[in-house]
Amino acid sequence: MVSSKDRDFEKEILGCLSKSTFGLTISDIAKKITTTRNTVYRYLGILEGTDLVFKKKIGRYVLYFSKEKELEYLDNILPIYKSFIDNIRKELPDKESILKRIGKGMVDAIAFPIGIEGFEHVESLKELPNKKLFELIRNLLPFLNLFDNKIIVRIIDLNKEATRVEYQITNSNFLEGGESHLYHFQILAGFIEEKLKKVLEKLVKCEVHDYKIFENKEDSYIRISIEII
Repeated sequence: MVSSKDRDFEKEILGCLSKSTFGLTISDIAKKITTTRNTVYRYLGILEGTDLVFKKKIGRYVLYFSKEKELEYLDNILPIYKSFIDNIRKELPDKESILKRIGKGMVDAIAFPIGIEGFEHVESLKELPNKKLFELIRNLLPFLNLFDNKIIVRIIDLNKEATRVEYQITNSNFLEGGESHLYHFQILAGFIEEKLKKVLEKLVKCEVHDYKIFENKEDSYIRISIEII
């Protein structure tokens, strides 16, 4: 058995994070590499200092990510995906409903990213009141955008019955350079609609609403609504 002083904890933590798409908590990492939370916390501080990992607060939890994994997505996969979306838009102009159906068809291939403490099983979502569910979805939306996980999501409207919510998304890579890549959000809406329908066993509608695109992506936004009936 390798003693703690002979272990390369930085390498083990980076290896652990490189296998995770949706991030890990300190407890997650400690469990996966079989060590204490204090040890993981100490070495994550070192890795953050050398710009190898970054963290993001999701609700009550702090998730850590590999910087190298993020760069891999952005540098290699994102341009290919954006080109794919652009070409679909050219071939299927004004066919948003088709894109929603494509998103719905992807549901079984993409896991809902709930691995944080208290939400280990998607079935637990059925037990949440709508208001808390909508807040959780707001926190999870960046991690449903595998190529766009630095988006900022705000709830801008919630009806009195808490059956319909409207989100505003900003700082998205798909709001750059005009309208070429907006079909991405139709795919996302279809995925969310079908996934929630299956998990909640209720009728769900997810729609893309108005958007504004400015010179800077930080100023641009798109609005998406979710209604649970």
